Amino acid sequence: RAPASGVARLSIPAAQHALELLDCDAIPDALSTVMPDWAFAACPDEKHEETCASVIRMQADGRYSFRSRWGRDALTGLGLAGATCGAVADITQAYLDARPGLLGLHCGAVRIDGQLVIFTGPYRAGKTTLVTRLGMEPGTELFCDDVLPVESGGEAVALGIQPRLRLPLPDGIAVPFRRQATRSITLYDHRYGYVALPGQAPLGTRAPLAAVVVLTRQEGMPARFSRLRAEDGAACLIRQNIADPGDMTAHYDEIAGMVERLPCVALEYSNLEEAVALVRAAFAGGWRPEAWVDRRAECRVAPEAAEAVPAALDHRFKRSSGVIERVIGADMFLWHID
Repeated sequence: RAPASGVARLSIPAAQHALELLDCDAIPDALSTVMPDWAFAACPDEKHEETCASVIRMQADGRYSFRSRWGRDALTGLGLAGATCGAVADITQAYLDARPGLLGLHCGAVRIDGQLVIFTGPYRAGKTTLVTRLGMEPGTELFCDDVLPVESGGEAVALGIQPRLRLPLPDGIAVPFRRQATRSITLYDHRYGYVALPGQAPLGTRAPLAAVVVLTRQEGMPARFSRLRAEDGAACLIRQNIADPGDMTAHYDEIAGMVERLPCVALEYSNLEEAVALVRAAFAGGWRPEAWVDRRAECRVAPEAAEAVPAALDHRFKRSSGVIERVIGADMFLWHID
């Protein structure tokens, strides 16, 4: 626990990382809530310079700023859940960096009847909402809603981090899910709410991957599984890896091998409850693609680039707010807390 005021430094041994907290007495309890299996310890003064740190500061208006260990600029105006999210993201990144060779897939993952299924896809495809809803179903176990470490042999590791929903929940959310999610929120602010699930896999839980599902949400689309080209599945996973890829040839070969070994399909849907019912039914007792995949439909999640449109040179352009640079290994990412 940090002191009521002043500067404190928290060490996270499992990630070989530290957090510098400036007048942030609520952050340690928030992290212990959303990462209940992790150990956080006060860092002795003489150890302060030995570990790179991310910095969270309480602003004069009661909100927080967060500066990533991997970034130069700070995100400002964050609520408690938003600042905690920034810390969780950096702790996760540090965990991956401390274990070279791990993939860090930006995805959700749920174990359904003993089969660990990962759900990925483009921004706003609904993966967090879907896996959180699936994690409320009997007999399921949530591994993650954001980042899944995967070893070279295809075994995944749960990080034991509560899923984070964007608030307010969309109008189309079914009433029972809305009520259960609201009752289960442990930490929230004006933008986000972390949710405790009874089937949350603890930190360190391991399981082999069983299937890859790429989400594509389309208005009015009945929930269905459709065919996905192996190269589209591989391209999606390559884009979703946030770990330092190391040797690129080996990295591509590893992901290509993963797609060849695992069933890889697209889930097209509009209604969340329809999608959950379809996933539960399809993976109950063992996945049988021939029974569930619409072979007549092929989903293209990586369409060719549209024809370029010339920029309007009489307009003024400016950098989007809330975007920071993150330099990880030899790569630079543009990162937004959403």
